[in-house]
Amino acid sequence: MTTSPRTVMRIYFHLHKPDEEMYEKLLALLEGITPRVQAHPADWSADVDLTGALRYWKRDAEGLAAVIRLRALALYGIQSSAGIGSSRMVAAMAAAVTPPGSVTAVGNSAYDIAAFLRPQRASALSGVGPATARALGRYGIHTVGDIADTQLATLQRILGTAAGRQAHDRAHGTDDRPVVPAAPPPQVDQPHPPI
Repeated sequence: MTTSPRTVMRIYFHLHKPDEEMYEKLLALLEGITPRVQAHPADWSADVDLTGALRYWKRDAEGLAAVIRLRALALYGIQSSAGIGSSRMVAAMAAAVTPPGSVTAVGNSAYDIAAFLRPQRASALSGVGPATARALGRYGIHTVGDIADTQLATLQRILGTAAGRQAHDRAHGTDDRPVVPAAPPPQVDQPHPPI
């Protein structure tokens, strides 16, 4: 039995105004495709692990993203944009550069991932905030490709052991963080009938 490569989508719902109820409906729409949905209510987005759903729905990732986007538009009038990649990080970075109403898909091969990541700004990499980007910039490291080309030991001297390792791994496309579905709502205890 062959296993499918991991496929993750980050989808942004372009709500006209903050609307928790609508966002919950859109999350339910995603959960109708796959139960592996991690909500990001701060920016009305969600990570969706499509790996198992692709075979079930007999579509490729872009085709399934088109179905999801069409349903959101047809049912709720909500435009969306999405990024697809082999990890949460790659999908999020792809979604960040995608205009509303579009999908950006990054292939699963090492070449495709590197071709997408290398020209990106260092600050676009997950875990590299403004302070870290400034610290790297002082050493002439401005892009994800620059981070990938810098020796691990050098990155660890600049950023510290853990942060240097994380930047190095992520610059090479390694991000094993799973899509973590929200916990089910707590059950209300029903009173037990008397014995």
